[in-house]
Amino acid sequence: MKKLIIATTQYGLTDIQTEEQFWTGIKEKVRDAAEQGAEMIVFPEYLTAHLLSLEPAMLHDDACYSLDRRTDEYVRFFRTLSEEQGIAILAGTHICKEKGEYANKAYLFFPDGRIETQSKVHLTPEEQIRWPLAAGEELNVFETAWGKMAILTCYDMEFPELARIAALRGAELLLCPSYTDSAYGYYRVRYCCQARAVENQLYVALSGLVGSLSEDRPQVDSGYCQAGVFTPCDLPFEPEGILQVGETNLDMTVLAEVDFHRLRENRERGAVAPFYDRRPDFYEQEHKKTSHE
Repeated sequence: MKKLIIATTQYGLTDIQTEEQFWTGIKEKVRDAAEQGAEMIVFPEYLTAHLLSLEPAMLHDDACYSLDRRTDEYVRFFRTLSEEQGIAILAGTHICKEKGEYANKAYLFFPDGRIETQSKVHLTPEEQIRWPLAAGEELNVFETAWGKMAILTCYDMEFPELARIAALRGAELLLCPSYTDSAYGYYRVRYCCQARAVENQLYVALSGLVGSLSEDRPQVDSGYCQAGVFTPCDLPFEPEGILQVGETNLDMTVLAEVDFHRLRENRERGAVAPFYDRRPDFYEQEHKKTSHE
């Protein structure tokens, strides 16, 4: 099991004048992370929605169409960038059409050309009603050179069942691209990231949008985040379960070394073992009672 140097971004929403400026800014962030030794970089949810600021304000249906028509370019760009820089890139999420419906879909690009994807499983009320988007129907737990991982996008992290399923299928790192536009939303996701790390004795990497555009937009125009990498709150980690975090709402990239040997040490010799001490038979017994109440 290898150590992973992971970079997770607080991506700044700023006024851009051209699409080239958007793509160039991402290249610079990836290049800088790679030069610092990062082997993977995580961008936030709704990353490509920044491009909507180049067009007149539009309704959600039109916004979905505008983003979907960039899907081929998006995939080509990140596949090439991953290969050139030799770094895995979770390219945030991108709205694209699948089976006749729009999905909020995360793409993880590897330097060898492989791509892993995950559509958001739990949609917020806004995503269900205003966009509207289609929910993902499958959880992808995938192998990497460092171990198994899964992608839980923003609101997905607020549902402990999904993270538990990923952990039971062997995931030791959960990647969480997020978009929250207020402190309320941010802390819901942040504290749930930390809870999932404690419950399942694994790592969680959180990324988000920060800053704001000069013009209000119906879709994405401001963000609130303090990105970071989180651990169980137990030895051999720090008591607060924080491996590394950024400075709140600053456009920056946070680097951390994810040592999976330390995770194994926690699972074997930690003060508590919530992942192993769970009682599924008891839960099932009690769950059956809810159907009769």
